[in-house]
Amino acid sequence: MRGITIPPGTPLFAEGDDADSAYLIEEGWVEIFTEQGGRRRSLALVGPGEIFGEMGVIDGSPRSASAATVDLCRLLVFTAERFHAALDRGDPFHVELLRKMVSRFRGAQSAAMEGNDHPRLESSAMGLGYAELAQERDIAEAVQSSRIEAQFQPIVELSSGRMLGYEALARWRRTDNELVAPQGFLPLAERTGLIRDIDFVMARQAMCFAGTLADRSDGPYVNINFSARHFHDPDDIGLATRLTKMLSVTRLDAHRVHIELTESLMIKDPAAAERQLKELSAHGFKIALDDFGTGYSSLSVLHRMPIDILKIDCSLVRDIANSTRARSVLRSIVGVASDLGMEVVAEGIEDEATLHALLELGCHRGQGFHFAAPLHARDILARRNAMAEQQPLNPAAEVGRAGSAPL
Repeated sequence: MRGITIPPGTPLFAEGDDADSAYLIEEGWVEIFTEQGGRRRSLALVGPGEIFGEMGVIDGSPRSASAATVDLCRLLVFTAERFHAALDRGDPFHVELLRKMVSRFRGAQSAAMEGNDHPRLESSAMGLGYAELAQERDIAEAVQSSRIEAQFQPIVELSSGRMLGYEALARWRRTDNELVAPQGFLPLAERTGLIRDIDFVMARQAMCFAGTLADRSDGPYVNINFSARHFHDPDDIGLATRLTKMLSVTRLDAHRVHIELTESLMIKDPAAAERQLKELSAHGFKIALDDFGTGYSSLSVLHRMPIDILKIDCSLVRDIANSTRARSVLRSIVGVASDLGMEVVAEGIEDEATLHALLELGCHRGQGFHFAAPLHARDILARRNAMAEQQPLNPAAEVGRAGSAPL
């Protein structure tokens, strides 16, 4: 982007030219016009604060009119590349809507210039923006029709394989019975606000599942992910209040519910985050900081926020068996967490070498496909019942070997 000063009467572009840039007027006036049969027809006179030349940049069509300065002008020039970079950062639906509006305006402009007052038939392909809008509708309907399902991945004691708890992971059951993984719908749900409803659907399923595992206070816990959106709505009654009401229905002890949050919550509004996390802790919920090691302010929030558990992101875990630097970083994290009285859970453990490296570094809890893939509650309960039948003399035993954690 660059600024230019143009004297009066200077042509900026002509009808039929390639649209390689758009202009923002800081000072002066510009005439937009066409020439038909040797006659000049003025379409608009635009001044400070107006943008012109953008239509061809948006839709890639040649210029539909000419432009020339009326007086001394100061212009900001946006190249097509710069313009499209800004569009790419926008919401796909808004970008799609903008392109449709440009197309419709071009049609109306052409009809007016030709003296044609008949209505135009408008139809075009469904672009990315409209596809996302349709997906948003499908996700909302899935929430209402109970097609957002929880799967549960065990969190285990690494030295013995003993199951300690489960993380609830969202899946979307489409109407064609396809099961969509989180990355296929949660980013859109986060952008549109549907994530709030999804989080509470998951919370209800997770608490009910935990209640079926054991009705005692020392039964397995459940980790439930919550978006930062729950903490930024001034009209919301509060996450702690809603979760406490759920506890009264499921009769679950609060300490068996671990609230997983990412550090984006702490970055955006640290004071509000601290206040609400302390409220959750006061009700007995444990707070887990998820994806630790992937953000920018992790260390700065550890001493301030009431965090009980650090979940080490799989991007740090996957290299520790072969990387001295990765082991050094993880050793430091484990040491800091230990000094602050926090538990550490390693995510993404996929092989025996990683497991042994974690144990050597003093990490005692973890989860990953090395132990078990996420499963539906019914499958976990069926396996637990089968194991109980095989060990009638010691039904409370939950110790297994690494690589085959009991569910």
